[in-house]
Amino acid sequence: MKAVILAAGRGTRLPKITKDIPKCLIEIGGKTILERQISILLKNSIEKIYVVIGYKAKEIQIRQENQDIIEFIINKDYETTDNIYSLYLTEDKIRGKEFLLLNGDALFEEDIIKKLINKKNINVAPIDTKYYDQEELKIRANKNIILGILPKTAPQEISDGSTIGVFKFSSKGCNILFNEIEKSIKEGFKNKWFEYALDKICKKIKMQIIDIHGMKWIEIDEIEDIKKAEEFFGG
Repeated sequence: MKAVILAAGRGTRLPKITKDIPKCLIEIGGKTILERQISILLKNSIEKIYVVIGYKAKEIQIRQENQDIIEFIINKDYETTDNIYSLYLTEDKIRGKEFLLLNGDALFEEDIIKKLINKKNINVAPIDTKYYDQEELKIRANKNIILGILPKTAPQEISDGSTIGVFKFSSKGCNILFNEIEKSIKEGFKNKWFEYALDKICKKIKMQIIDIHGMKWIEIDEIEDIKKAEEFFGG
């Protein structure tokens, strides 16, 4: 199986830190976010990892080992696009293949990835069904199938859980996803999150939920998230 890590952005809400390094190089417990992600993926037999980078790309490239397994893809337009365009740049590498998709600021325990990989040829997303705050995208679901992606500001009463920045697509689901991404790019929506396309195809691909409530995960958006991440993963 292949994996894509979307790490082209600057991390504008952490300006004091990201003026020197991209967000994926923030260290938690002595290891960068990206190192932690790659380590977990390699432990779980991921055969190829495509990392889409943009802001301070060279800083990321010079720090990575396993160059035979990791391939960097440069989003030269990272300042004017969002991660839907970063994912679009991987199309010729992964279209029609089962793959894991990770946001470059997501930290999670290894068992979450194990659960995804064990779901062969199925579209699946780890969802924390009991977690709610204003920083995570929400979902609507019915009988463990995602019906749609909700904005971060969606009221708690209509949310069935929070995404954690990690998804797995089957080979068929991958094709459907990239059909929608291509359409979005042609319509000029390069500055959307990839979840914009995912929302439009949820009913087509029948993405299942894995409830990971109680497991360790966090997306790094603000200083407070770094402190929480150190508590979760710094030991």
